[in-house]
Amino acid sequence: MSRSSRKFAAAVTAVAALIATPALAASDSPSFVEDGVFSVCQDPTFPPMEFMSAEQKPVGVDVDVVSALAAHWGVEPKVMTMDFSGLLPSLSASRCDAVISGTLLTEERQKTFDGVGYLNTFIVIVAKKGAAPFASVEDLAGKTIAAQSGTKYVEELNQMSAALEAKGLSAINVQVYPKQTDAIQQLQVGRVDGVMTQDTEVAYREFENPGQFETVWTVPLETPQPYAAYIRPNGDDKAKLAKAIAALIADGTLKGIVETWKLSPSQLAGIGE
Repeated sequence: MSRSSRKFAAAVTAVAALIATPALAASDSPSFVEDGVFSVCQDPTFPPMEFMSAEQKPVGVDVDVVSALAAHWGVEPKVMTMDFSGLLPSLSASRCDAVISGTLLTEERQKTFDGVGYLNTFIVIVAKKGAAPFASVEDLAGKTIAAQSGTKYVEELNQMSAALEAKGLSAINVQVYPKQTDAIQQLQVGRVDGVMTQDTEVAYREFENPGQFETVWTVPLETPQPYAAYIRPNGDDKAKLAKAIAALIADGTLKGIVETWKLSPSQLAGIGE
């Protein structure tokens, strides 16, 4: 068994013990699990949030969160995989009950869907180890930065680029790729100066392959921007989802999941309050 396979096996075993949560009364469960299944759309190309194991099974933080929520409600979890750009359209079309896939909580998305945060995170730009850090957004002028299509990163980079051009500086050369793994590959072969991603992915890649990448810039935010579980608006489903997430934090389940995947429990600060 490879080193990565052993890690995946250990992680699955550790999390299985964490999510043996007693089932709730039906009145405490949201309407979308009335059929006894909690189906979730995910794009498994964003470790450690979700990715494919050596056995070609979805694993990661979000896969474990789905299982924990399903156990909390006493239903079966079901993960449906697809490209990131198809996640929210699939939710809108009722192909799944929720999207839990490293998807940031944004005002724009909440115009259409109900979102509940479950893990704080920051947007960063990662470069090859040894690259000079960016002191400010002005240092991005003229740089080639990659991002995954359908993500907030593309919008973020385009807004930064427009602001730079308004100041008379060079635009950012924004390169968009269908998968996050594609964007990282472009960095590895030297075709881009950096990749916009999340601090969670950087932590995981450093854990798996120390010394390859480093964070060269963190997008300034007044508060962390959480990953969110998105559902279709329907009655008190959002309140029941939020209550379930708060319960999984209170009983230590989410903390155990976060620690299993080598993230920091501090990323749960303020969630569920």
